[in-house]
Amino acid sequence: MVPTVVGDVVRAGTRSAAVVLTGSQNRSELTLGGNGGGSGTIGFSEGDERYYGFSFNVLEMTYGRAGAHNLVMQLKSDGEGSPAFGLQLWDSAGRRGLWSHGRAMGGDRYLAPIAHGAWQDVVVHFRASSQDAGSYELYLNGQLLDARHGVSTIVPGHHMAYIKNGIYRNGAEIPGRSDIRLDAARLGSTWAEASIR
Repeated sequence: MVPTVVGDVVRAGTRSAAVVLTGSQNRSELTLGGNGGGSGTIGFSEGDERYYGFSFNVLEMTYGRAGAHNLVMQLKSDGEGSPAFGLQLWDSAGRRGLWSHGRAMGGDRYLAPIAHGAWQDVVVHFRASSQDAGSYELYLNGQLLDARHGVSTIVPGHHMAYIKNGIYRNGAEIPGRSDIRLDAARLGSTWAEASIR
């Protein structure tokens, strides 16, 4: 499923991306810089440092649980396999909200509750590396939420990473309806360039 452009719920301007999955559908995602045909994707190689910001609003969610992906953002490495850095929505161990995913983030960890029907502003300051020379700082609504240094934000053995937003889930394991809005994606070299606040 491809996200659609809508004007019903927006963070900035007059349009946002609607990401809706139903039944056992697995994915509806956008690639930063991608044109939908595999070209134009913005990649990050060893040592690249950037700030990436985006906003999301959960209208309805079939939450993931341990063992089932439910990613809303990935710093995805080239080739196959799970990302080294990912953000997902889970309801597990009595904690519903934003969870980390991937080796760079120390695995699946609960990070923060997420209110439905409210915009969540995310900024990730990251350094790309496949050689444990990477780092990230994760901000939610202007507050530092999580940070790690000396990690591989590119999966070791891979050459670059790129950004994906939307929903990527194990639809057969967590079937149902999920509906979010994405808006205000920004990439820059400074906090000011990536933050909507």
